Amino acid sequence: MPQGTGSDTKDAQLTSEVVDFNEVRSQKLEEKRRRTERIFFKHLLSVYSVAGKSSLRAIEFIEMSEQGCSFQLPYDTQNPWPKDLNELPIRIYFSQDTYLEIFVKIQNSRPSIENNQRYVRFGCLVDRSVKSYSAYVQFVKFLKLYSEHCHKDAGDLSVFYL
Repeated sequence: MPQGTGSDTKDAQLTSEVVDFNEVRSQKLEEKRRRTERIFFKHLLSVYSVAGKSSLRAIEFIEMSEQGCSFQLPYDTQNPWPKDLNELPIRIYFSQDTYLEIFVKIQNSRPSIENNQRYVRFGCLVDRSVKSYSAYVQFVKFLKLYSEHCHKDAGDLSVFYL
């Protein structure tokens, strides 16, 4: 008499417990990329925009991709971001006197709170028709590769000078 290999419910339980390592790895890389980008944006780059007739206004990038970006700025009742503005230039400063300028179209905005500070976050599409777009895309590609291969300095090496 042939013996069964188990019930269908047992097989279903085993199938539901299978972990797709490729998916988990991609999620971990995406989390690392976002953390690395935020560190890069906060400590190495200065980013500004001109909103309407105002002078340069500091903004903080949240994310960048080939298609778009998101940024935030502190909520300021005295100097609100112009509501009628939907296209604007963004300057990404790599030094005190050089920057890469991109142009974005605001797609959405929403309030946000981070570390007990009120912000307004904006999601934008990057204008692909400007000449600087090719440099922007290469920068985004660099950020992705950098985040995959970078390491946190744990201070585990000592340098001795004679």
